[in-house]
Amino acid sequence: MTAPNTPHVHVPLYWSLPGPARFLVELGDALERSSTLVVRLHAPRVTGLKHAVHDALQKGCHEPERIEFIDVEDGSHVESDIGHHFLQPTMSAAEFATRTTTPRVTIVLTPTSARARERCRQYLAEVNAERPPAQRTCPRLVVVWNSSDDPVVPEAGGVVTFDGRLSVDEMHAYVTLRMVGHRGPGSTSLARHLVTEFAGSDAMLAEELMSLSHDDLLNLPQSLSRIAPPTGGGVLSVAAGAVDGLGDSVQDWLTSRSAGSESVKARERLDSRYWRACVRALLPWLEERRRPVIEILRSSLEDYLYPSGGKWRKVLPWRPNETLTVEIDDLEFNDVVAMSRHANDPFVPLDAIAQQALEACRSSKRVRDALAHMRPPASVDVQNVIRLLDILLPCGG
Repeated sequence: MTAPNTPHVHVPLYWSLPGPARFLVELGDALERSSTLVVRLHAPRVTGLKHAVHDALQKGCHEPERIEFIDVEDGSHVESDIGHHFLQPTMSAAEFATRTTTPRVTIVLTPTSARARERCRQYLAEVNAERPPAQRTCPRLVVVWNSSDDPVVPEAGGVVTFDGRLSVDEMHAYVTLRMVGHRGPGSTSLARHLVTEFAGSDAMLAEELMSLSHDDLLNLPQSLSRIAPPTGGGVLSVAAGAVDGLGDSVQDWLTSRSAGSESVKARERLDSRYWRACVRALLPWLEERRRPVIEILRSSLEDYLYPSGGKWRKVLPWRPNETLTVEIDDLEFNDVVAMSRHANDPFVPLDAIAQQALEACRSSKRVRDALAHMRPPASVDVQNVIRLLDILLPCGG
């Protein structure tokens, strides 16, 4: 049972996405083709998984076929549990394999412990050994197998696998719809892009990231320490190894904190996630605000550039003896900062609001320089540029 404050996937949205929906269709098709079937699940934390599998199996059984679900526990006797549904004390695997029923019956076993899994494995193996070929009227036997608990899957006439992972496009759609109306930090959409990047293909991790504050999201990947592993309470241990069921970014964070040879590569992958989120969220956001910031600086720039006819003669770094003429409307943040650093004649704003605009240019330059060199900007620089531009342009420019 999920705790009240535990993040969980949005069931209707998740199961409407192409990947999860396709699994349910494949499950129904496999049930039609096979008289023994293993449903291999590698996504135990996906909310609604058991219900979705049960619903798909029920839809796969044609009327008036009957389907019975049995949870096999430590003390369960599989033969007796199955026999109960055929109105007899027990039913051996050999009898189950050769019996004919009208209407057809489907038995779905879900083991809940190691001992229960072995009993189900043995019963299924005996049914497979005894079942005549091309038998269409015999009962079906389906075993729902959690491969996180036991990766060795029993043999059956058919196997359908589901790992719960979403594609890049599916995760983008999932997070976008879950965070509709929740922008931030400030007027940016950076939080949404950080969630999308660090969630990767794990919808459950996306929900856990969405529960973090904007400050925690800006401090990724360090904030991943606040996400508890599904195998136990408390925060993640930096000395821990790979924890099954955790998202790729959490695994990378654990690896990056270790002394292993893979730690550098793991850190690079985490940096790439942060960088991609900033590129997608901040670059267009900054470009939208460039012209309004230049407009605030226009009077100061016209005064400063009056000797050169209102145009800046930009020295080309790769050709120091040549200059490029730039109109005021075409100036970039880094151009304004370069003017303010001119050794002999630095640009000085004429009033307080123009001074704020210059500070915003400096902060923007720090972020854009990092992104241009494919580095994640420092979280303090991201916070500063958002704060400065939102104060300067409260309506977004």
